[in-house]
Amino acid sequence: MEKKILVVYVGVAGIRGEDIEYFVHKIVSKITPTTFEGEIIVIPIQSLDTRIECINPKYITEENLVKEHTELMKELNDELRHQAEQLKQFYENEQKDTSGH
Repeated sequence: MEKKILVVYVGVAGIRGEDIEYFVHKIVSKITPTTFEGEIIVIPIQSLDTRIECINPKYITEENLVKEHTELMKELNDELRHQAEQLKQFYENEQKDTSGH
């Protein structure tokens, strides 16, 4: 089986520039599958949208493999969104605490 490539687009809009690297690292560390064999490419984007796409070097045509792949990608995207939202809430709360509000 050929290795897959996951591309993780991490929305960093609203995150302070000095916090972006930490923010991206925390998200990726929480959503990386433990049994994944392949490469993960992380791309921070100036957007609120965070998503994962899979670049499969081999075209999948078998219906059950397509379904399995689609379900896995949905699970990964759901977890990515959840982790991103938790981190954004954490940063917002920290910023409120440091600004005295």
